[in-house]
Order: sequence, then structure tokens, then C-alpha cells
Amino acid sequence: MASASNPAEAPRPPRPPRPSRPRWRSGSSRLSRAVSARVRIRHGKPRTPPPPAPASLIAAARLPQPTTTRLVQLVVVAAAGAAFAAWWWLVKERDHWPGTQLDCLPGPVPAGRDPMDTVTGFTRCVDGVRLDQALVVLCGPLALLLLALVTGALVRAGALSRRRTRPAGPEMAARLAAVVPEGAAGPPRLLIRRGRGLGLGARADGTVRRPRVIAGAGAHLQPERDIGALFRHEVAHITARDVGRVRIAIAAWWILLAGVTVPLALELAPRPGNIGGAISLRLAVILGVFGLTLCGVLRIREHDADVRAAADPRDGGDMAAYIARDRSPTPRRRITRLLGLATHPTRADRLSALDRPARLWGLSVPESLATGIAAGLVFTDAALLITALTPDSIATGYRITGALTGWAVAGVVTVALWRAAAVRHPDAYGLRPARRGAALGAGVLAGSQLSARAAGDWTDAFGTADGLAADFSLANATAGRAAALTLALIVGGALFTTWAAALARAAGAAPDGPRSGPACAAAVALSGAVLAMPLGTWFLLAALAAVEADSVPYWGAMDSRAWVIGATLTLFGALAPFALTALRRTRPRLRLVPAVAVALFALPTAAAWIPLTASADSSPRRVLFPATVATPKPHKLLTTSPSPPSSPPSPPSPPSGDEPVIDIDDLPVLPPPEAEGREPVRDPFIACLALNAGRSALWADPAGREETAELLAGVDDTVLRAVSAVLRRSHPEPVHSDVPQAAILRCDLLRRYAR
Repeated sequence: MASASNPAEAPRPPRPPRPSRPRWRSGSSRLSRAVSARVRIRHGKPRTPPPPAPASLIAAARLPQPTTTRLVQLVVVAAAGAAFAAWWWLVKERDHWPGTQLDCLPGPVPAGRDPMDTVTGFTRCVDGVRLDQALVVLCGPLALLLLALVTGALVRAGALSRRRTRPAGPEMAARLAAVVPEGAAGPPRLLIRRGRGLGLGARADGTVRRPRVIAGAGAHLQPERDIGALFRHEVAHITARDVGRVRIAIAAWWILLAGVTVPLALELAPRPGNIGGAISLRLAVILGVFGLTLCGVLRIREHDADVRAAADPRDGGDMAAYIARDRSPTPRRRITRLLGLATHPTRADRLSALDRPARLWGLSVPESLATGIAAGLVFTDAALLITALTPDSIATGYRITGALTGWAVAGVVTVALWRAAAVRHPDAYGLRPARRGAALGAGVLAGSQLSARAAGDWTDAFGTADGLAADFSLANATAGRAAALTLALIVGGALFTTWAAALARAAGAAPDGPRSGPACAAAVALSGAVLAMPLGTWFLLAALAAVEADSVPYWGAMDSRAWVIGATLTLFGALAPFALTALRRTRPRLRLVPAVAVALFALPTAAAWIPLTASADSSPRRVLFPATVATPKPHKLLTTSPSPPSSPPSPPSPPSGDEPVIDIDDLPVLPPPEAEGREPVRDPFIACLALNAGRSALWADPAGREETAELLAGVDDTVLRAVSAVLRRSHPEPVHSDVPQAAILRCDLLRRYAR
């Protein structure tokens, strides 16, 4: 039960002296006791958190509130669902995109034209089409935001209409004005809800500039103290500015349900194969994660308003007394609370939050898991869109996506750990941050596999899947690679949260003060920059493992000088908080000067962005051969003769039981130009199969480039012949990245459209 005394007027309790021995909680493991004992012996003090900050200081804090950070999860999940829906309806289901890509194929090349111009023109044209597709996909999140704003405005207008409300009398309006905090622009306008029922509650509504409080018809019948507590709670919602944002979030959930999930499920139900059901299931999961997070936001905003109202010097314990008189939860509310679907906290939860408001500022395991799922859901779609902006380097697009996703994760996790350290919450000490980080990593893994992009093999299920289609499912990877990626993600998440908690403690996080907000914002920027390289690299490795399950993977991008430099600087940037802590121990009077702050931010920033400008000569710029475009999987090939030059190209027929089959391991790197007196290989399909089988060795090795040029010289295709001419001319110098990319893009169009 909360105390009836005024929390704002109570003196701040003095910090107790440090005990000679740490007081351990019951149930601590022997390992944690042994490790902490060694720390105590070495440093002479325990690692237990100090006493928490008082409720009045928490209410007046300048750090982002839990409601604000949890709304970031909603934005990320909603953007993922809307982006996939826009790709499906505006790109995948539109018939004009194949023709637009095929229009990039050059016609007859006049004599004397530089073959490099043909290669560059074709590559730039196809990259431009994919960029247009990416920009179209971005319309999905923007449309969702616009529809949510319009829907929220319509709902607000209906709730405030004269048909449903009427102005309150001067007595009730004066009671509302009496509880408005000092320094506010003015009291919100009070309206009374029309109706036959005798409503005793109230709710905040309106906009930031024109706030409103809608009270029930019987609100004036309550005692004076209850009316003051009721109005003070609603004014706290207006002060926190969470009314409009929550209304938009609720509208976005209904739009995702009625405008995305249900229509897509109905459209995919009659389609053959399992990919339709897999996509529908994943969309339902996205909607479920969004709904559970939204319910958590609705509950936590009530706690925030309670704490703000109770911290008012004029409250005098009225808020706690008003909550204590609330009715007990019904069995239905108990069930919804157990399922996480409750939109309003129970009486016991509200009183517990008032008694210990600092517990709301921790980082729970479910919150970490939900944040990871949101990041995993949005990364796959965002990576495809951003790589369309960086066609010369897929790795660059993944690093940029890692930075953007990392900042979204930091907006929830780093801020929560910063708040926990500011109020001396146990979640920022000991092994708790590592456990939250492990849940964060597991959530990223689950989100990446729950993404609609991981629903199945798009190029096999849909023959005309565009260039933005990709398969990110680790179910296609070998067990060893999938286990290694899973372990790396969980351990990496634990390391990140441990580092973020150490950064908050080293910087002296505080809930109030002129520098508390900017310091937390700097920590978010720093955390996102530190996450850029590891997160982008993990998803790049996962994409490689997903498409390279049955063949030797191409890991050339991981050995590049740029990646090594970036990884090294990321490591040094991550060690900066620990170095700062050690420096402050040796020099207690040292302050965090601006030069140190700039250095802390510059190291991980350079780690994320130096690889983007590094020389491309150290490794091939195109690092993702089969995952960037749709290429045939060379599991088994037929021993069929090539098509004659006069016949149009046609895709190879599927194998039958009577035809001989050759495994890919028995196929030579390049088929011989002549066999048993037949004409040289001129069919582009056979040439593309050979290019896919040879992988990067055909472009990196001088001998392989010579054989590739010899193969493509006789192929009946303008782009591939231009590639052959450039290879012959540049031998033995390294070839331009557009040359292999032109061959990859041409084989992609040939495979999907047989043209």
C-alpha cells in the first residue's frame, strides 16, 4: 500500500553506509556469490545497487518514460507489416514490373560501340527499376501512418462531438483547473459525457494544443478527494502527451488487422503450396506481437500517470486512497491479465507501482524479447530496400540497415537500462542485463524467422518473383551453421546489454538534471553505432547460410580489409565505458570532459561507417551472389544437349525417371564448348547454370575469367557477349564490379521470365 504522506515533501532518505559484506538475495547461485566475493575482495566494495530514487524525482525526470520507449516497438512492428503488404500488392502482384525490367535488355549493338557501355547501361537500368520498387514499398509504412492519423482524427472528432458530450458546469471546471500543475499553459476544457448511464470515471482526449477531459455524468457525485485524484490522473496523461500517440497506435492495429492481415490471408488461402499458409501465419504473428505490445503500452501509461499524479505536492495521498477504493478485478479481467491482453492494470498492480515506482523503470525479459522480435521483423524488409539504394555493395546496405535497426533497439533497451541505472534498479546490476540481452538476441532470431521473407523459397513458389524477393529462412541452412548463428546472436545480445548497463553506470545516469536527457540521447546514438557492424554482419551471414546450404558458401566479404577495420573499431568503442570506469576509479575527481564524450562517440561511429568508404579492391563488391537475385539452384542438372542457335531460349524441362541425372559435384566448372562434334554451347540457360556452379572463382581468378570469356563469347545473348568482350579486354587486370553483376542480373531475368 502506498503511503498517505506527500511524497514530494518528504525528505530524501540519506544513503546508508556501505556494508562490509554484500547482502545477497536468497536463491543466489554459488557461482554468482563466488564471483561477487572476488569483486568485493579486489575492489573493497560490493556491486549491489544503491537505494532507489524517490517517487517525486522519478515523476519529474527528464528521461523518456516507459510509455515512450515501448511505442518504438509498435512503430517497428507496424513498419515491417506495412512494408511487406506494400511489396506484395504494389510490386509482386503488378504485371508491369516484369516488362519494365525486360525493357532494360539492349537491342542490337552497333559496330564500334564499347562493350563496357552495354554492360554498364544494362546494370544501371535494372538497379534503377529495383530502386523504384523500393521507393514504392516505402509507401506502405507512410500510408499506414497517414491512415492512422486520419482514423485517429475521426475517432477524436466523434468522441468530442456535441451529440456525445456537453460542456461542464463552472463548479466542475473549477475543480479541474485546481489540479493543473504550475507552469502549464492552461487547464484543459472539461466535457460531460451524454447518456443514460451514471459514469463515475473520466478520460483525457483532444490534442496537445486543445486538450480535453471527458468526465462521466455522475463524476460530480463522488467525494471531493476522489474528484481531485481522478482529474489529476487525467491531467497527468495530458502532461505526458501520450493521448494522441496511443490513439494512433490503436488505429494502426485495427488497420493492420482489417487492411493487411485478413485480405492477405484470404488472397493466399487458395494458392497452391505451403508458402501461402506460412505467410498468413507470420502475418498473424506480427499482428499478435503488435497487439501484446500495445496492451503493455496501455497498462504502463496508466502507471506513469499514477506516479505523476501522486507526486503532485497537492495530492496528499489522495491518489493512493482513490485507487484503493477501486473494485476488485473480475474473473474475466484476471484471465486477460494472465494472457497479457489486459489494457488496464489492476488495483493491486497500481498500488504496488505507487509504493515502488522505480520498479517500472527496469527492463523485463518479455520487453527484451518483444524488442528483439520487432528488430528481426523489420530488418529483412529494410535490408532489401536499403540495398536497392546501394547496388554496388550489398554489405554496405546491410551495415546501414544494422545502424538504423540498432538505433531502434537502443531506443528501447539502452534507454531502459539508462533509466534503471538512474533510479538504482537491480536490472542494471549483476547478471540481470546479460539475461535481458540473451532474451533480446533470441527475439531477433525469432523475428528474423517469423518475417514474411522467411516463409519459403519465393523464386520456386512464384516464377515471376521480382528482384526484391529473397529467402531468409535458416531452415534451409545446415544444422551447424544455424546453431553457430543462434549462439552468436544470443551471446552478442548478452554482451550488448551488459555493455549498455556499464555505460549508464560509468556515465553516472541520473533521472533529473539539465544533462540527463541529452546524455541518454547520446547513449542511444552511441549504442546504435556500436550495433551497426555486428547486427548487419549477422544478417548478412544468415542470408548467406540460408541460400548456401547445399554448396560451398562465398565468405569473401567477411575477409575484407574493411570488415576487419570496422570490427576492430567496434571492439574498441565497446570497451570505452569500461575504460572510463577504470579511469574514474583511479581519479575520483575526474569529470567527463567533452573530448572524452566525442571520443566515445567517434570510435563506434567510425566502426560502422569506415567500411562504407573503404577500397573495393580488397574484395568483390558483390558479396551475395544467389541471395540478391533469383538464380537457379544447381542441385541436379540434366544431360541435355544445348538448343540450336535459331531456336528461342527455353527453360530446361524437369527431370523424369528415365533420363540420366548428374549431381552438381560431378559437373565440371565450365561445360566444354564442343562435345561429340556438336556445335559450341550457345544456350544462355546452360551458360547461366555454369556461372552459378562456378561462383566467384570465375571472376576472381585470371584463369577462371579466361574460361568465362571463352564460354560467353558464343552465347546467343547481347549482355553476356558484352561481358565476354570486357573480360577479354581487361585480362589480367581486375574486372569492374558491374561485369559480374551484369551477368548475374541477366541470368536472373532469364530464369524468371525465360527472355
